[in-house]
Amino acid sequence: MWERLFLAAFQSITGSIEGSVMDPSNLAVAGASARLVQASTGAVREGSTNDRGAFVFGSLAPGEYVLRIDVQGFKSVERQGIHLTASEKLDLGTIRLEIGQTTEQIVVQGQGAVVQTASAERSGVLTGAQVENIAIRGRNVMNLLRLLPGVVDLSEPEAISRNWNVSVNGLRASTNSVMVDGMTINAIGNNNINTVSISLDAVAEVKVLTTNFQAEYGRLSGANVQIVTKSGTRNFHGLVSYFKRHEQFNANNFFNNFLGQPKPRYRFNTWNYNVGGPVVLPGGLNRSREKLFFFWSQEFWPLITNQPIAQRTVPNGAERRGDFSQTLDVNNRVTTVRDPVTRQPYPGNIIPPSQTNASGLALLGVFPQPNFTNRAVSGGRYNYVFQAQNRTPLRTHTGKVDYNLNSRNSIASSFTLSSDINEGGFGLPGTNRPNWEQMIVSASRPGRIFTGRYTRVIDPTMVNELNVGFSQRPELDTSTESEIDRNRREKVGFRVPQLTPASNPVGVIPNASFGGISSLRDRTHP
Repeated sequence: MWERLFLAAFQSITGSIEGSVMDPSNLAVAGASARLVQASTGAVREGSTNDRGAFVFGSLAPGEYVLRIDVQGFKSVERQGIHLTASEKLDLGTIRLEIGQTTEQIVVQGQGAVVQTASAERSGVLTGAQVENIAIRGRNVMNLLRLLPGVVDLSEPEAISRNWNVSVNGLRASTNSVMVDGMTINAIGNNNINTVSISLDAVAEVKVLTTNFQAEYGRLSGANVQIVTKSGTRNFHGLVSYFKRHEQFNANNFFNNFLGQPKPRYRFNTWNYNVGGPVVLPGGLNRSREKLFFFWSQEFWPLITNQPIAQRTVPNGAERRGDFSQTLDVNNRVTTVRDPVTRQPYPGNIIPPSQTNASGLALLGVFPQPNFTNRAVSGGRYNYVFQAQNRTPLRTHTGKVDYNLNSRNSIASSFTLSSDINEGGFGLPGTNRPNWEQMIVSASRPGRIFTGRYTRVIDPTMVNELNVGFSQRPELDTSTESEIDRNRREKVGFRVPQLTPASNPVGVIPNASFGGISSLRDRTHP
């Protein structure tokens, strides 16, 4: 199955900063020069106030900014530490000037909390420091949303995962919309699964719009989760980390000890690194470190885990020949096997060879032999115990490039690739998958998203922003030739005709799945 999401599912993550300039007598100052600088990259946006003293900078990437206001006859005002979150309309309020020379400067470094007055939405923000410094077991950024008011997280996966179960303000988890750099990553048909997983160390911030959305956020009725990836800065930054979880730190659980099983494997090794900074090319391009920037992150989980211990009842050697004379029920009584036509018990509880079917006997041979005969423990409810091992290597890669051509034109592009592979699952074609080792399959779920944004400042009152995106999540199940051969009709000896042979091109036998332990009853020969 292939899933693709295109331009219609894209939302902008850029925001705006606005305010007004007044003189000491509370009169609007028209024509004041406003200069906005992004602190991390030095990107500059320039504008001026209108006849009402108001200024607006639109289509700004999330981050920290510095604003400078200059007017002849007044002291310059510089406001630092302006933090703009994704899709935020930030109103700085009134900036008051003082009479003086332009060579004099007023620097505002601290200010009170900003009250949202430019729009009506309710939102919460996870800052980059929170994402980076708060440890969570599975390193799944969605689990950090529980820090926000009104958010309930009902699960925490063992490893980085595309699955999540987050409910916001009492709404269903499947109603939330999740985006990375403006590109929706909800898997179509199952909104609790994302197209990609993303490393915590590649996330700059997470913003959650909870209620009172603006009109552009009308795709789903739940919360709108906007994940913004990191960008490069004027200085080089990098990180290398390793996390280890191993069964050597664990005690064996009660049920494994009870069944004589060894301590299950529990190995979560996490390797991660990232690097970002300016791109300086030969010939002096970007020598000032204000034009071109990059960021790159990779995270690897070479996982080996065990499935829960399982008990099944499989036919023993005598039963595979039709001999049920020694087959006991849970009350240690011989199980009665009846003729399906006459409904009478078979003599000696043995099915005559004339009434056995070669294809049916061939299917019985596919099952493993019993390996647990301690009826004092099993109570006669199972005779086969196994604990399957899964190799589920995970990895995710994120890259981003930002190019500030000049104060009027900028380009930003990002991509995230993730892959999770289950190399120990059970599977055969069909709706009901086997729950025993009938055929070992490898399930691959690679996901990828690409985003691009071009911003053109036409004039101080008009900005054009073009956003494009692409999302894909193919699904592929494969198996080895030896595993397929173990289940081929001709290899097993299963020769029952098929109604639609074209739907089974590989020619495998039907899948078989065990239910729960049945209640005490007679077994009837089919």
